[in-house]
Amino acid sequence: MTSEEGLKKIIAEEGEAVISLCQDLVRIPSEDPPGDTREIAGFIHDFFRKAGVDCKIISPHPEKPSVVATVQGTSPGPHVVFNGHIDTFRVGDKAMWSHNPFGGELVDGLLYGRGASDMKGGLAASIYSVVMLNKLKELIPGRISATCVSDEEVFGPWGTRYLLENMPELRGDALINGEPSSLENVRIGEKGQYWYHLTSRGEGGHGAYASLRLSAIKSMVELLESLSDLPPELSRTPAPIVNIMEEARENFDSLLCKGATDAALAASMNVGVIQGGLSVNMIPELCAAEVDFRLPPGVSPSVLNEWIAEVGAKHPACTIQAYDNHQDAHLTDPSDPLVQIARVAAEEVSGQKVFTTFSLGGTEARFWRKLGVPAITYGPNHHNMGSPDEYIVAEELLQVLQVQSLTALRFLCHSGQQ
Repeated sequence: MTSEEGLKKIIAEEGEAVISLCQDLVRIPSEDPPGDTREIAGFIHDFFRKAGVDCKIISPHPEKPSVVATVQGTSPGPHVVFNGHIDTFRVGDKAMWSHNPFGGELVDGLLYGRGASDMKGGLAASIYSVVMLNKLKELIPGRISATCVSDEEVFGPWGTRYLLENMPELRGDALINGEPSSLENVRIGEKGQYWYHLTSRGEGGHGAYASLRLSAIKSMVELLESLSDLPPELSRTPAPIVNIMEEARENFDSLLCKGATDAALAASMNVGVIQGGLSVNMIPELCAAEVDFRLPPGVSPSVLNEWIAEVGAKHPACTIQAYDNHQDAHLTDPSDPLVQIARVAAEEVSGQKVFTTFSLGGTEARFWRKLGVPAITYGPNHHNMGSPDEYIVAEELLQVLQVQSLTALRFLCHSGQQ
């Protein structure tokens, strides 16, 4: 029996268990903030150990541990790394949920709960992929690792970033990430993300003198209006990148929303936070805002920085400061063997055409791409992500499990023969 025949046999016999694993993960709260992932990390660690997979907890922050698991094949070969985060968005107002956000309820084929989409579904598929491949380690070359990380939702330093900085062996030769992508899309990148903190100052005073004194809020509004008028050079996406999205346009828009392809290919600006003023009858002395810019792959952030500096110079009452944790857009080559293997596997499993696209939102696959490691994202489609009654279609987990595990196995065997 070949390793692939063995894998397909295990999937046929045990694959459905990935659904109950996802339910178990959803039932463990891991909202971030506060970001305490000790309970869910402990659960994943025990799950791996009971399945006979070597694993350990890495905890540079006492409340934000991650889990690293390893499967060693019996002959030399490449190293495939799975990555997924174990923290989630906050639940918010529980009264707006019709299902318990930590219930992991399965209703009419839909699996509900905070993190079901982002990303405990894809994570469950990755964990179970490693467990199944561990059963075949006598038949496969190379090495497999799983990095189940904390601190992702807040772009913190204690999860993936810590692991790659302190355990460079986890860079591997290929990365599979289980963030939601949909069954018809293998994601090969994401837009660049750049955050800025804006401050404006005014003279203050009694509100009756508003026409005579400078208002910090009025200055901020004027600055934000200028920044919202994005120049066309921020959306000049290179033709090869445009082409892969145009090929997928109909599918991409139907899965996300009308206009999603155009949004992916264009720069965007979002005012996420604004604060200012002390009282309705006072002229504001101070106003602050936080702004998120996204650039499509192939557009240099230097163009954004130069334009922002030009805009800022026209608003002397305001200051603009860039955050340090910017994320450049890195794209894995669509012709890379990892991408092609994943695409073929996804078409075999789904029985339909599969596209290579990039994400509107960010994933931690970007850290591997930045290091030059080919990386894909493949997970279930998301529904109500970050909203009340978040859910996924449960049966999609079995397909994601098949694609992720087949991709890892075929990459190991294909590369090991070269």
